Amino acid sequence: MQNRPPSIVRRREDSAVHIRNLVDRCPVPRNQIAALSGLTNTYIRDLEQGKIVNVGREKLIALGVALNLSLKEIDRLMTVFDRRPLSLDDIPLFLQTAEQRRFSNAFLPVYDDMTLGLIFLSAERLPGRRVVVSSEPTVCLREPGHRLYAQRKLVQSHPIYGPLVDAIGGARQKTLVDQLGHQIVVQYICRYCLCSYLAEAGDEVERRWRRRHVKNVIRFIETYDNWHFHLVDTCPTFIFVLKETPQAPDKLILTQQPRHRFQGRRADKLVGFTTENPVVVQNFKKELSAIAAVTIPAFQDRRSVVDHLYRLLSA
Repeated sequence: MQNRPPSIVRRREDSAVHIRNLVDRCPVPRNQIAALSGLTNTYIRDLEQGKIVNVGREKLIALGVALNLSLKEIDRLMTVFDRRPLSLDDIPLFLQTAEQRRFSNAFLPVYDDMTLGLIFLSAERLPGRRVVVSSEPTVCLREPGHRLYAQRKLVQSHPIYGPLVDAIGGARQKTLVDQLGHQIVVQYICRYCLCSYLAEAGDEVERRWRRRHVKNVIRFIETYDNWHFHLVDTCPTFIFVLKETPQAPDKLILTQQPRHRFQGRRADKLVGFTTENPVVVQNFKKELSAIAAVTIPAFQDRRSVVDHLYRLLSA
């Protein structure tokens, strides 16, 4: 048998070492990486052993998202497998990972806001009732460009970061609109957090974006009977999304605590967890019952909520 050229052998060795390092660094086991990426355990093991070097872009992107890699790190992964760096043409492949993702019983950490957005999109596309507990209106209702301004430092980190997060936001809003035709979506938000969201914007541009965000909430309340927006009289302990999926385990996405609990930011932060562990989910269902119990009586009907939101905008 003819020997392989040294360049091919070296490429196999380099790709195998790189994949092994990424998998070893990842805080979740290989089988969970497979579930998150839509790839098989066998395929990932073959990558670790250098048995596969001709890997499609869609598989590399799916693996990079599952491993919580930054866009620059995914660029490096592309280079190792002799692929060109990420471009705008790859955005549909990132959105495709939301279709492939499989949830699991493990309590899986998420370290990147872009990855978190794709996880939300993955859960939101599943059939079933969705409940959002948060400190600000759901980001599904942000205007195009709002996330780009709010994350303008991250936008500078990679050429496709801005268009990608805008595309994820657009896909999430389309999913919300499609599902409101036949499924209930509920949001519980602390009245004090909502006031802070409008009053503590930081600069006038962000203030305008947030006002438009709240105006979209009003529009959805007035347009969609399945959109239920509730003000509560106490700040929730956690921010989370519960997706109740029929004939399948419920999904939980747990994100950061309300913003006013923090006094600063840090890079490479842990931004959330995702799981369908029944014990964890059940505990958050109990938390949800406690939150629903403190819904403000004066804002039980849709008109009173809308009137209150208009008052906040005029303050």
